[in-house]
Amino acid sequence: MEKRLIQGIAYLIIVVFALIQIFPLAWLMLSSLKTDNAIITKSAFSLPDPWVFKNYVKAWIDGSIEQYFLNSILITAVCVMVTILLSGMISYAIARMEWKLNNIVLFVFLAGLMVPIHVTLIPLFIILKNLGLLGNYLGIILPYIAVGLPLGIFVFVNFIRNLPRELEQAAAIDGCNIYQTFFQIIFPVIMPAFSAVAIFTFLNVWNEFIMAATFINNVEMRTLPLGLMAFQGTYSTQWAPMSAAIVIASLPVVLFYIFFSNQVEKSFTAGAILK
Repeated sequence: MEKRLIQGIAYLIIVVFALIQIFPLAWLMLSSLKTDNAIITKSAFSLPDPWVFKNYVKAWIDGSIEQYFLNSILITAVCVMVTILLSGMISYAIARMEWKLNNIVLFVFLAGLMVPIHVTLIPLFIILKNLGLLGNYLGIILPYIAVGLPLGIFVFVNFIRNLPRELEQAAAIDGCNIYQTFFQIIFPVIMPAFSAVAIFTFLNVWNEFIMAATFINNVEMRTLPLGLMAFQGTYSTQWAPMSAAIVIASLPVVLFYIFFSNQVEKSFTAGAILK
């Protein structure tokens, strides 16, 4: 009975926390199907009357969310793939190759975890301006990759250092060069680490606002977080279309977790392994 009571209390706490997490999402979904007047004057959980499905059409077409959505997909996909590839290869060189500066290089990269992003905005803006990268996709992709590398290297180095060297020795006996060893032997083994880095990079890039607002000066290149600001005017805000746009922006993250929830949990646990 005592064990069942403890389990019941634990389940009750979990349900309460789940309801707290679901509350904003449910409110957002209902608001996206209401009129602006209904959002302001009626209860947050009152049913839409009438149901305004045109808010999604207005957000997608009139609000140019379609363009911002594609921009976010392009930028996020490139950043995730390049960050994984570079951080994995750099980590392998640091963890496995014997050279004098490997610990110093590792310290320099990990120091990036201690530097707040906001401190780097002005220097990065000046550098990108002098290089002529403002106004194109590289102007935002390169800073995102630079920000993602320290965390990726931190995760990968700890993974690789815990791998037995016999794997590489066996690959060398079979005639594999260093690239074949990394991509055919090491890569499959540390797949949980790649998943962890991909997840963190995806979430950070998809939801990032400050750097995008600073480095993107072209309306056609705006990402979803910037595009949502278009619904807010000087004297009024289009609450219903904005809610619909937020639902659209949140949908990839929700679907990602639904389809890869098990891998997400394994990646978070695996990413915490330290030696």
